[in-house]
Order: sequence, then structure tokens, then C-alpha cells
Amino acid sequence: MNCKLTGGYVVYPEEGGFEVKKQDLYVIDGKVRYTAGNDNVDREIDCESKIIMPGLVNAHHHIYSTLSKGIPCKVPFGDFLGNLENLWWTLDRALDKESVQLSTVLTMEDCLKQGVTTVFDHHISASYISGSLELMAEVFESYGIQGVLAFEMSDRNGKAIFEESLRENLEFARKHKGSSVQGMLGMHASFTLSDESLHKIAESSGDLPIHIHVSEDILDTRETMDKYNLFIIERLKKHGLLRKNSLLVHCSNLTKSDWKKLHDEDVWIVQAVDSNQNNGLNVANIHDLTVREIRVTVGTDGMSSNIMKSYKNSYIFCKYLNGSADVGYSEMSGLLENSYALKQAYGYDLGILEDDAADLAIFDYIPATPFDSESFLGHFIFGITESRAQYVIKGDNILLDNYQVALDFYADLKERSGEISKGLFERFIDLKEKN
Repeated sequence: MNCKLTGGYVVYPEEGGFEVKKQDLYVIDGKVRYTAGNDNVDREIDCESKIIMPGLVNAHHHIYSTLSKGIPCKVPFGDFLGNLENLWWTLDRALDKESVQLSTVLTMEDCLKQGVTTVFDHHISASYISGSLELMAEVFESYGIQGVLAFEMSDRNGKAIFEESLRENLEFARKHKGSSVQGMLGMHASFTLSDESLHKIAESSGDLPIHIHVSEDILDTRETMDKYNLFIIERLKKHGLLRKNSLLVHCSNLTKSDWKKLHDEDVWIVQAVDSNQNNGLNVANIHDLTVREIRVTVGTDGMSSNIMKSYKNSYIFCKYLNGSADVGYSEMSGLLENSYALKQAYGYDLGILEDDAADLAIFDYIPATPFDSESFLGHFIFGITESRAQYVIKGDNILLDNYQVALDFYADLKERSGEISKGLFERFIDLKEKN
């Protein structure tokens, strides 16, 4: 569908900040145009003084957690490991094909409502491995969302499941190289992967990047040192796994020496401040990483699909952690800039430049005060992050149309959500009782 967006503020990411122009924008044959040649379009959307940005990026999601709301899991967990064992590691063994599919459907719809069009997901379903990433990719493609999927590898469920998880990563990544939904290597954490397992991953995967939790809790650092006499970054480097465009998530308890080692590595640090705070865990200092010129952006870690909330909370916590009202703006700019740079690093168009494949999110925020390149960050932090996506346009499709998800291929599955989640909860309880 060819369309014209009239009167909006178009936000262009550029090195060191953002440029804002109030102008019309066309999408012709799926491509961005600023001069259409004529106005003979199928649809004209009034964007007067609304915000038009490239589709947002969630750099670390856990789609499999979508159906965990209200799950019958009692506290206290005791500590971080107790949380993993009693909730998440039990949930991932309870997931089946339908619950994975439903989780992906609900997440894709929520992503569109948040203006998110690129998702890096770290998946695990220990009882449904082979074909799980393919199933998720089909749902991504149905909703027009692009992304990079990984299946979590770990030794905690035994050798057979580790081997099957490795195969799932490799087969999916090789099949989908260069596709709208790509693959990378999912790894749980250093402390749940032996040297033997890391060696197998490294020798079988070429230069595929990794997606791994790093020192989310100090437990990861301590156990890695106790077992292997190495810090986590040194260990990953030793095995040749600090590969270009890898995602290192959390990094909450790294040392100054670790950060020095990471400075020249072509990797991305992904923060998930909401999740860390929810788990009572340390959060890496985004201000320090910015000063060190280390690339850092944000993900939601499965807490939700609302990446705008993650941006806002990262800004606020950065100020709190540093005890200063003078930090936050440059850090917020860096987080957002890096999210778009990550998108481009995986071969996706930014989506808003001339001749780009369109990838646009229109937010219903209308500035009440002067809005330009200089004032963008103030409006973004305190206004745009609190607004709603009204339209999402990807290629020649309007995926979100006046707040409504335009595509619905899974109505029957969603109608059975109660039934599917009830079965998931029953399996969860059964697994808990067997433990």
C-alpha cells in the first residue's frame, strides 16, 4: 500500500544525536520517499505534529515468559539461584509447542502496540526444542516483525538436551542467514556451561555471534572463577566466543579489568534495569560504560515488550546510581543510538532514510513546547516514552493501524489462551512436585 504521512516530526538518528524535521513522508512500493513525484497514493495518514521514528528495537527479550503471569510459584526463593530453579527453569521445562506459539503471538501483538519492529529473543523450552525457533520465526513473519532468535544452551538439563539445543541453533541460523528473522547462538551463562560445552559450541559454529547472560548475579562470576580459574570475559575470549555483534546481557558485576578487555571487542552490552531491580540484583553503571566508550543498549528481559519503559527507567536509575542530576541525557542518547546501530549491524535498514525499506513507528505525542533537534531528548525522555504507538508501517504494510493490530492469523489460538495456559500451569505444578 502506497501512503503519505503528512505533517509529522520525522526523527533521524545520526552519529552523536538526532535530527528532527517537520515534513511529509511517503512510502512508495515499500520504500521511504520524501518526494513522491505525485500524491496519487492509496492512503493518506494525518500525522500533524506527531512523532515519526524508525521502528524500535528490543535487544534482549524472553518471549517464553509471556504466559508466566500469575503462575503458581511461591516465594521465598532464597536467592538468585533459587529464583532460577523454582520459577524459570521449571517453566522452561513445562512449555510445549502450543504455549511457545501462543507466547510468540501475544508478544508480537504487544510489540507492535509499543512501536517495536526488531526483536532479539533468547528462547528456551527444554521439552520442545527441535523446530521451536522455526515456529517462532513463522509467527514473527506473519506479523511483519524482524529479529534474531537464539535457543538457550546449558548443561543443567543434561548432555542430550545440550546437544539438541546446539543443533537447533546451528540449523536455524544456517537456514535463515540474511533473512528477516535470523539466528545466533543462545547461551545461558558461563556458570552453567562446562569447558567441554563451550569447546563444542565454538568448534561447530564458525563465526556466529553469541547471545549470553553475563554476571547477572555475582554467582556467575564466583562459580566461573571457582571452577575454571578465569573471569567470565577471559573465559569467553579463551574459547573464541567474543565474536562480532555478540550480545552480552546484564554484565552487572564485571570488574574494571573486564571492561578494559571489552573496550576493543566488537560486541554489544545490553542492560535490563527493570528486570535486575525486580530480582533485587546489581545494575551495571550505564554512565561508566558511556564514559568508557563501550556500546550499550537496552532490552526488556521478558518483563514486558514495552521498550520505552526500559529507556525511561534506565535514565532515572542512571541518575540514582550516580547520585547526580547531571547525568542521563548523553546516556539516553547513546542507548537509543546504539539500538538503531545494532539493527543496522544485522543488515536491517534503519527504515526512515530515503530509499530504505520502510520501518516506521508513529507515536501520538504532540509537543506542547518547541520541538527540534536540540530539544528532542527532553521530549523523548519525558513525553514520547509515555506516549502510544498509533501506527506502525513496515515495507508496504500498515501493521498497526490507529492503535489496532492490522493482522490476525491466530484468532483461534488466542481464543484458547485460557486452556493452553491452564495446561502450562498444571505441568509447572507437576514438575515442582516431582522436584
